[in-house]
Amino acid sequence: MTNTDFIIGAYPCAPSFHQQGEQQEATFWRELADTPHIRGIEQPILENLHPYGDDWLFRHIPGDWKIVATAVMETMRRRGSNGGFGLASADEDQRRESIVFYRHLLEKINAVNTRFPGKVIALEMQAAPQKDNASVEQATEAFARSINEISAWDWSCDLVLEHCDAMTGSAPRKGFLPLEQILDVLRGTDISVCINWARSAIEGRSTDVPLQHVQAALKADKLGALMFSGTTATGEYGDWQDLHAPFSSFCPESLMTTEHAAELFTAARAATLKFSGIKLLEINANADVSHRIAILRDGISALNKAKK
Repeated sequence: MTNTDFIIGAYPCAPSFHQQGEQQEATFWRELADTPHIRGIEQPILENLHPYGDDWLFRHIPGDWKIVATAVMETMRRRGSNGGFGLASADEDQRRESIVFYRHLLEKINAVNTRFPGKVIALEMQAAPQKDNASVEQATEAFARSINEISAWDWSCDLVLEHCDAMTGSAPRKGFLPLEQILDVLRGTDISVCINWARSAIEGRSTDVPLQHVQAALKADKLGALMFSGTTATGEYGDWQDLHAPFSSFCPESLMTTEHAAELFTAARAATLKFSGIKLLEINANADVSHRIAILRDGISALNKAKK
């Protein structure tokens, strides 16, 4: 394992994502552990790092794997019942609730890194604004206040802001803060930006936008990571949905190709990336473990080709 290996957002492919049971889950992680070119995993923190608990996860992954934690799953879960929840929310009560959640993330990550030094290398944050409030100015001001507070805490990992499709996009899926405002707020902080291929493509309904976003982050000296999820215009992964479609080599409808990934890696040579990787979804809830693993292995193969 080296830093040129990849962070794998495996959880949307895991049997537990579809409540398939512990035996299948254990088989999934065992087969993933036998897969080359994995530096570690991207894992959401809800109450814990895994539905079966932290200790279960640590027993089932190699000891040298690193973890990139992400706040996105719990952020979206909370926004399902309260659209005001988020770091960029102009609803002050819900912005404060988001700060409380990030305090939980701080405590969880620092506890893991005390137990296993250097295990969690980064936290992916998201700039979620108040839903149904179209004011970019208010969202930016709220996000700046959140970042001022959170960045002062004693984190034991890097902080990386994952850009999601913007509230100003043509048909927003997540509808979070635009990249321009994110880069403005993060100027002068140690927080870098992760560009997720699908989320940038969805924003502009164009496969050209991810490269444009990488170039913007590079210009601001803020490019810290690349993650590759796909999107489709048709088929079972939907119409420009944020459903982490595999590469086109595995899912013919996918708009994300190895060539698109190569384009981003070539541009990113001007930056020192903290990590790069994939986050892919098994769309079929009844899929067997071998198919779930095949999606991820195809994604790893695509990234290895893209980096050559």
